[in-house]
Amino acid sequence: MRTRTLVSILLLLESGFSPSARAQRGEVAANYSFVVYNPAKPFASQRDLSGGGGSFGLNLGDYLTMKAEFETYSATTLTYTVKAPPAGINPGTFNAKGDLFTYLFGPQFNIPSKKTRAFGEALFGGAYTNAYANFFRAAGVTGLSATNNGFAMVVGGGLDIPISRRIAIRPLQFDYFLTRYEWKALGINNQSNFRYQAGIIYAFGKYH
Repeated sequence: MRTRTLVSILLLLESGFSPSARAQRGEVAANYSFVVYNPAKPFASQRDLSGGGGSFGLNLGDYLTMKAEFETYSATTLTYTVKAPPAGINPGTFNAKGDLFTYLFGPQFNIPSKKTRAFGEALFGGAYTNAYANFFRAAGVTGLSATNNGFAMVVGGGLDIPISRRIAIRPLQFDYFLTRYEWKALGINNQSNFRYQAGIIYAFGKYH
């Protein structure tokens, strides 16, 4: 009886690591994130944002991962110099703090090899920031509001290096990072940004 039970357990474990089961396994990642942010309006200069977060992925085979990513960037004091202001904003120099939080979803395309896994991704979702609303408040602007939630998109890729059966490090990931905020009185503004990430990945099942 004990022998049959042991055999049954071993068969169950073996089936859990079969290729068909692995195709449904997932992975989680924790990472550092660095963004070069390029505001659309001339009165807000380029700035660097440091933060971090993580992602969850469902592996649909070795070549496709459906990914959900969440990143946050801590409060930064921003300086706005308004020389030729648009309607509703007075000239001057203003300081305001702002946070950034992104939530993105989409496919990650993997190219596995024996020693590495290269990947590309296209993620879509949103980016929340209170920077523009705080700027309007600091500038004493009335009758003009900033939408805190905007559209966001990431297109890019990187490289993973397995260090064990379940763990890999991600030394580099480079992305084009688009954010889009709409100011009701000033129209829609796109910010074309650059993003770098590095981190560690844990796989549920064999890494690849």
